Amino acid sequence: MIIRFVKLEIQKEHIEDFKILTKNEKADILAFEGCSHLQVLQDQNNPSIFFTVSHWESESALNIYRESDFFRGNWSQVKQWFANKPEAWSLGKSDNS
Repeated sequence: MIIRFVKLEIQKEHIEDFKILTKNEKADILAFEGCSHLQVLQDQNNPSIFFTVSHWESESALNIYRESDFFRGNWSQVKQWFANKPEAWSLGKSDNS
């Protein structure tokens, strides 16, 4: 399993737009084969900072999503609202856990 963390900093004037978009599209993302969890978190001290946390059965399932028309359309919309370049990590469990 892959756990994907994406840190996004959204321009202040688009925070509500981002919240609405992610709320409305959550079910569509979870419907992608291989996605079992999606959560959007907002920083308590800086409301412009968001993290998305998603669980994918494999790297290939994540890549199929990332190469989809749905993702491209979503990303092109959200990209306009970025205050800084997003950061992303794909993590798996270590042998010690």
